[in-house]
Parts: sequence; C-alpha cells; structure tokens
Amino acid sequence: MIKVRVPATTANMGPGFDVIGMALDLYNTFTFSMDGDNVDRGSMIYEAAKVVFDRAGESMEKFNYSVEADIPIARGLGSSATCIVGGMLGANALLGEPFSKEEILKMASDFEGHPDNIAPALLGGCVISIGTEDEVLYRKMAGSRAISTIAAFPDFDLSTAEARAVLPKALTYPDGVANIGRMAFLVHGLETGDVESIFLGLEDRIHEPYRSELIAGYNTMKTIEEVYPGKMVISGAGPTLLFVTEHGDNLEEIKVAWEKISDPLDATWDIRILHTTDEGAEVMKA
Repeated sequence: MIKVRVPATTANMGPGFDVIGMALDLYNTFTFSMDGDNVDRGSMIYEAAKVVFDRAGESMEKFNYSVEADIPIARGLGSSATCIVGGMLGANALLGEPFSKEEILKMASDFEGHPDNIAPALLGGCVISIGTEDEVLYRKMAGSRAISTIAAFPDFDLSTAEARAVLPKALTYPDGVANIGRMAFLVHGLETGDVESIFLGLEDRIHEPYRSELIAGYNTMKTIEEVYPGKMVISGAGPTLLFVTEHGDNLEEIKVAWEKISDPLDATWDIRILHTTDEGAEVMKA
C-alpha cells in the first residue's frame, strides 16, 4: 500500500500566467493499492494513473485508491494538479518506480496541459516552468521563503474553463510590455527574497482584469492592500484570492482584518493563513 501527500499550489501570481506556481501547506493525501477494482474509472486520479501503467505496459487490474481531501475543489488551489501528481506518483510507486521524477513531471504536465501547478505540486517551493515537446524546463526560486500568504476561499466555485473563456483573444503591446516588466521584478524578488520587488511584480494586465469580474466582492477584498503592506492576487483561475505579504508575526492580525472586510459581502469567505513549503509531493509506504 502506498500513500502520496501532495501540496496545494497557487499559480500565475500576477503576471506569471501559466508559468509560475508555488506550493502551499495544505494537502490532499492519496492511498493506493492493488487489492481491489471498485474504483471510479472516469476519475482524474484513475486516468492519470493509467498514463503511467500504460507507459510501463502493465495491467491496472485490482488497482484501488482512496482520497483524504483538504484542498477545496474548483477554487484555484491546484486540486486537479494534486490528483494528477498523486495518481501518477502512486502508480509509479506501485510499479517499482520505473519512471524518474522528471519523466513524471513531463507526463503530468502533458496531462494537465501546462506545468504551472504541476511543477510546484511535485517539486515544492516556488517554480518557474515552461513545457517543450521533449521536457519541462524549470527553476526553483528560493526567495519565496521571505513571504507568507493569506488565502480567502469564497463559498462559490469557478471552473478553469469559465475563467479562461473571459480572456481576450489578443493582447495589446502596452499590456504585454507592462507584464514583461512586472514579471522581471517578480522573478528577481522570488529569487533573492527582495519583498519590495515581489510586491512590485504582483501586478497583471492580461488575465486578472477580466477574471476579477467573475469574482463577486473582488474590489472590496482588495482594500486589504490599503491597510497592510502586500498585494492581493487571484490564485490560479480563481475564485480564491491570495494576499501576499512579508513573512512575519502579524499574519493573524491581517487574517482578522480581512475577515472583517469580508463580513458585509454576500458570499461567505473562509480565510486561512497558508505558508509556502519547499516540500513537494511525498511518497510513503503505508
């Protein structure tokens, strides 16, 4: 029996659309075995595991799994990525690990369509990544230890398909140039731990202006920036909002203040402190 624990992830982080992701200390845990066959064969976990079994030329007869899920679904925290990474790592472990972590990264990214959530879920930390035909190119950025995040989960979901449908088909040069500049500040800050550069980099003009219209209460929640140093971004495709601030002793104070800001809104917002984690998916024998 194999257990796989996979962290939540936040992707995009402002201008890093589809290329930057960061692991957070909230987890889904999967248990895998080869002692049953009463599983949902249409699930993402099963389909991800099937990629590994098929690549290895092995049968999935008696493949079985269960899930302990703490990451909310369709909230922009990489729940799908945990299912893909968990399913593939679990299958790989059951088969005696015929595939390397880099091979799993490529298979999982191809399955998902992009590596921005997959890479930090598998590797931990804050990761910049792009997929090529043959591999996933990535670098981990150590400066993310300088920040902490406070996440606000609303009681409504938002599908990735819906969030992508509102994006424009083309970009203007001013918006493209603005994002390139912000991305440069963001990468510098995430690599060096320069918090001011991180804050300067957490501005976007190619997806957040459009997706924010789908998140009721967005403008009200953003007023937290007027009270505390930091920046609010949409986590992944949303609707979770993430306030990125310097790692320090006042996180609980900020959390309480954000809860008060959210109180008059129609939606109920679950607000939690989430720290970045350098630990990616962990495979254990149960």
